This record gives sequence, C-alpha cells and structure tokens, in this order.
Amino acid sequence: MLKLIKLELKRNNIRTYLLASAISCVVLLGAIYFIASAAQLEDSNTSQIAFRSYANIFRLIGIISLVIFSTMSGIMYSRLIIGEYTGKRVALLFSYPVSRSKILVAKLLLVFVFTSVSMLICTAVPYIVFSITESVSPIVVQDVMTAALLVDSLKTSSIAVLALGGIGVISLRIGFIHKSVPTTLISSILLSAIYGNAAINANAILSSVLISGVGLVVAVAVTVQLSNKVNKMETE
Repeated sequence: MLKLIKLELKRNNIRTYLLASAISCVVLLGAIYFIASAAQLEDSNTSQIAFRSYANIFRLIGIISLVIFSTMSGIMYSRLIIGEYTGKRVALLFSYPVSRSKILVAKLLLVFVFTSVSMLICTAVPYIVFSITESVSPIVVQDVMTAALLVDSLKTSSIAVLALGGIGVISLRIGFIHKSVPTTLISSILLSAIYGNAAINANAILSSVLISGVGLVVAVAVTVQLSNKVNKMETE
C-alpha cells in the first residue's frame, strides 16, 4: 500500500496543496487575531461579547479550518479519483498489474493523510501562537488563557480530523454519482458546515465524537461501495 501511495505522490504534484495549506495557516492565524480584536470594539454587541471567550474563539477557528480543509479534500478527491475514473485515464489506470481496490484505497489514504496532517498543523500553529501572545499581552481581557484550554482545543481539533475523513469520502461519493467537481465541493462545504453547527453547541467534544463516529462508519460503507463499483466498471 505504501508503494502505491508513493506512486500516487509521483504521479500527482502536491506542491500546490502544500502552498494552499501554508496560506490557510496564515489566514487562520490572521482570523484568530481579527476575531479577538473585533470582540473588543463594542461591549454592547452580544455576539462580540460571546467571542471574548478563548474557548469560543478557538471553536470558531476550528470550524473555519474544517471547512477549508474539507474543501481541499474535495478538490483533491475530484482530481485523483473523479477525474481519473471518469476520464480518459481510466484505461491506463486499469492496466496496472495491481488490484483496482488497492489503487482506490491508496488514493483515499493519500488524500485523508495529507489533509488530516495539514489541518492539524495549520490549526495548532494559530492556537499556540495566539496562546503565547495572549499570555504576554492579552487581547481578550474578560477571559483567562490556560494550558488546559489549549489542550482541550487541540483535542477537539484532533476529533475533527475524523469528521474531515468522513466528510471527504461522503462528498466524493456524491460527486462520483454526478461525475461533477462542483457537486463534490458544494457537498464538502455543506457537510462541514453541518458538523460545525453541531460542534459549536455547549458540549462540543461529545457532539464532535458522535458525529465523527457516524461519519466514519458511513465513510467505510462508501469506500466498500466505491471499491465494488470500480471493480465492475469495465462491464458497465
């Protein structure tokens, strides 16, 4: 499987996605300071007061990060799977002396691992940098930055990675049905927004675990179904 993943890395240039991830990290870092600063403008604004809490700021940034990397996974799946299995390269793909299912799983793993690691790094960096600067010169004066809060936020982001995997594969299946890249991207954004809406509630960790678990189960079922479809594509 590792050889197949390395082959996919050689066949597909991921420098663009590395650059996109770096830009996303800078955007998230800027966003976290913007939200914290904007919360100080008007004390009478209840929505701004809500974001004078470090927990709420971290939660919002985590959701924005999930939407960004869900969209990236949709783009990668569209290029590596939908584009190849519904385009002219499918004949070349099927000529490889390797199980079709293994090739498909290798592509899925490549996208999942890349987007998951990128999301973790690009979310953790703004959290850590913001936490350090807040300990020196706090912006959100009505709250207290603690190590436990940072750890809980990183834990929630780690759980969100599971949701990212589920969202990506489910969006891929929807896009594969319609053979449409826009459909894949729209599905990714909508599903990540639904997850974010649920996760932003009071018990964020519990909600995240439940939704991520359901998403993974569905993702496994979708992977099996896609494998069967790919194995039968020549006879269709």
